[in-house]
Amino acid sequence: MHRCWLDTVIPPAANALVTLNAEESAHIARVLRMRAGDTVQMIAADTLYAATVETPNEKAAVLRVGEALPSPEGPVRLTLVQGLPKLDKLELVVQKATELGVWDVLPVEMERSVVRLDGKEDKKAERLRRIALEAAKQSGRAHVPMILAARKFADALPLMAQGYDAVLVAWEEEQALRLGAAVTALRAEKPALAAVALVVGPEGGISANEIDRLKAAGARCVTLGKRILRTETAGLCALAVAQCALGEM
Repeated sequence: MHRCWLDTVIPPAANALVTLNAEESAHIARVLRMRAGDTVQMIAADTLYAATVETPNEKAAVLRVGEALPSPEGPVRLTLVQGLPKLDKLELVVQKATELGVWDVLPVEMERSVVRLDGKEDKKAERLRRIALEAAKQSGRAHVPMILAARKFADALPLMAQGYDAVLVAWEEEQALRLGAAVTALRAEKPALAAVALVVGPEGGISANEIDRLKAAGARCVTLGKRILRTETAGLCALAVAQCALGEM
C-alpha cells in the first residue's frame, strides 16, 4: 500500500480532512493516478494512520484521516553518529539506517575523515532528509528520521554527552565487550532505557584522541566482531545488532 507524509507535528483528528504538500500531492494524483476513495497509509506526527483519498489534486491532494495504526517504532530511540564519509556512502547509510529503524543520524567530521566540511552542510542535509523520507515511506515507518547537518567532532561531543542513556562506540581495538551484550546489559540496568547513541568512525577509523574524549564524556567502547568493517557497513551492522538485542528484529 502507498504511504504518504503529512508535514505536521500535531496529530490529526480522526475523520479530519488534511491537505498534502505539492510533492506528495503530485505523486498521488499524477504518478499513482489515485482516485477518490482509494486508501493509503499516512505518516503524521510520528504516527502511522489509515487514510482515504478525498480529492486527488496534483497540487493539494486532500485525505480523510482514519484510525491510527499499530506503531512500528521501538521504545528505544537509536541515534547513529556517523563519522563523515564520502557523500554517496552517507546517502546509502541514511537510506538503510532508516529501514533499520534509526531515530536520527548525526554525521561528524573526525580526525581521519577523508571528506571535510565545506560550508554546504545544510544543503546536503536537506537532500539526505529527502532520502530518509522516501525510505521511511517505503519501509512503513511512523517516524521520519531527522538528518542533522554535519559538524565537527568538538561540536558534536557535547550533544553526545547529554540526552542519551548511553553512548556506545564501535572501535576496532575493543575486543572484550560486544555490542549486543552491551545493549542487553543496558536493558537490565535501565528498565526505562529510552535513547542510545551508536558511534562509528569514518573511512580511517576513530583516533585514539577521539576515543579518549568520548570515554571522558561517558561513552563505552564495544566491538562488532573480529572483522574490520567499512564505515558504511559498520553503522548499519551496529543498528541491526542493537535492534536485535532490543527485541526489535
